[in-house]
Amino acid sequence: MTSSIVFKSFTGLRHSSQEHLKVLHSHTNPISAFPYRRIRIKASKSSPKLQNRNLRVAVIGGGPAGGSAAETLAKGGIETYLIERKLDNCKPCGGAIPLCMVGEFDLPLDIIDRRVTKMKMISPSNVAVDIGQTLKPHEYIGMVRREVLDDYLRERASTNGAKVINGLFLKMDIPKKGSENINSPYVLHYTEYDGKKGGTGERKTLEVDVVIGADGANSRVAKSIDAGDYDYAIAFQV
Repeated sequence: MTSSIVFKSFTGLRHSSQEHLKVLHSHTNPISAFPYRRIRIKASKSSPKLQNRNLRVAVIGGGPAGGSAAETLAKGGIETYLIERKLDNCKPCGGAIPLCMVGEFDLPLDIIDRRVTKMKMISPSNVAVDIGQTLKPHEYIGMVRREVLDDYLRERASTNGAKVINGLFLKMDIPKKGSENINSPYVLHYTEYDGKKGGTGERKTLEVDVVIGADGANSRVAKSIDAGDYDYAIAFQV
């Protein structure tokens, strides 16, 4: 899970559920759980102050990174928007999760669809690699269906106050540099789909103070800020 963040200043808070950790400790299968922790990112003294309103943040991409970011922001009282094009996306990759993720992201155990302990990968040149040999007897690789995991995290973000938008991010207007533009917003351009306009959708704009790009390897947010090239990796699907 990766994301890029575009912002002037930000103050945030993240924590793990104490009640959920109690459930994990009482479960028959031992699972690594992270203790309660508090992380603060403080704005500098020179950061602009918002008058009579909350910080506005747009999260582009509704996968695990985007969903969890939107939830954390909404919990902190930040005006949060989550834009995702395919709310029912059945993604064929990225379904393997480490067990520590269950505790750190407060996931229900029944969200794990398969428990893998052994896997053999064979390359086109017939080279075989066995995976799972280092797992302990009680350990396994958790396999989830991305349409289930992603939807669960987005729904939880929505429950905590984030506005989930079924839309396609197109581009954004970045404020010009200079002290006179210090409070100028990022203007996002996107197409919103609500089922009434058919497949064409409706062009809209949104003004925010912070943009989080969690829209995958071919991130449009990254291209908008000229984040540069990235390395390619091989993905396996079975």
